[in-house]
Amino acid sequence: SGTAHWLDDVQVHELEPHLHPGVIGGWWFPEDASVDARRLTCSLRAACVEAGVQFLSGEEYAATSLEISGAKCNGVRMKSGKIFTAKSVVVANGSWMRDLLPVPITPHKGQSFSLRMPSGQPPLLSRVLFAQ
Repeated sequence: SGTAHWLDDVQVHELEPHLHPGVIGGWWFPEDASVDARRLTCSLRAACVEAGVQFLSGEEYAATSLEISGAKCNGVRMKSGKIFTAKSVVVANGSWMRDLLPVPITPHKGQSFSLRMPSGQPPLLSRVLFAQ
């Protein structure tokens, strides 16, 4: 959520002067933010391991269903048939969440990349951009 502003060609080039001259406008979300997903994931994993979390990977650990008792989820069934129970379950499997829960999430293909500018050169863009 947050505010959104449509910018015409002049406004969008004032905000990001290095955009192609053919850009005729765009949406600006001033409250939008981004993180380096790789660094965030590595940091979260390190903190979890330090707290005693054990990570299990491989096809046999793919979640196939949730164990529901009344209105509460108390476990996850794996492809191997093994069930892991817990007081709390966090479902965080991104665009595959609909495989486990009836939620209105539709995956969309997207691309992202990061550029490292030569030493001493300012970045070409000052914010994350989304385009179609």
